[in-house]
Amino acid sequence: MSASNAAGRYFLIPIPILALTLAGCSAEKKPQEGATDPALTEALGDRIVVDPEKVAGQAAGATTEGPITLPAASRTPQAIAVARKSAADAVGGELLSLPAARKGGASALAEAVALAARTSEQSRAAKTDCAAKAAFSEGWAAKLPAAVPVYPRAAVHEAAGTDAEGCSLRVVNFGTAVSPEDVAGFYYSAARRGGYGAEYRIDGGDHVVGGSKAGRAYVVYARKLASGVTEVDLMTSGG
Repeated sequence: MSASNAAGRYFLIPIPILALTLAGCSAEKKPQEGATDPALTEALGDRIVVDPEKVAGQAAGATTEGPITLPAASRTPQAIAVARKSAADAVGGELLSLPAARKGGASALAEAVALAARTSEQSRAAKTDCAAKAAFSEGWAAKLPAAVPVYPRAAVHEAAGTDAEGCSLRVVNFGTAVSPEDVAGFYYSAARRGGYGAEYRIDGGDHVVGGSKAGRAYVVYARKLASGVTEVDLMTSGG
């Protein structure tokens, strides 16, 4: 997620969770050691690919800021077909039909995530800014709810989260070679099959799916980059 994305979209929405950008606005980001997070690799196995630009930056001791890139092998028609099949398999073999998108109004879906992030009575009463407590680690991508995981075979770019002081929040930024519509269809199906509500909206250039269940909430923003990669911001919250 780039700083320009944050300035162009997130800062226009005056709610705490979208003030947390993975470019480091609400949490301190430190350079990571090594090319991958072992916890993430162990949990997700070969269901993800590696962002080669990120690996190069980590080898040089840099942070993960910059555009999302994908290996050429993951952008072939065959690789895209495998990713789509993996997505269908993950929701029982067949995606649900994606409804016609409503225009705009996605901020309410993100507000639900911000509210659900406050899991204790104390944090709700104090209107705790859970985003400010989030820490950066790719391991948070492996701690998403089972119903709303990272899209199969996507490349995790950055992740942050917290379970501290009555908060429960995960924010994951990743790239995939499938289309934004494919991403929206997967999360609509996965959420519905997992017992969550699911709304589908088009907000500017973003395909947005979001909903909630029993004090938990999620929202997914997917957009096509000039490079052809689909960038996805996935946020979940709640106990």
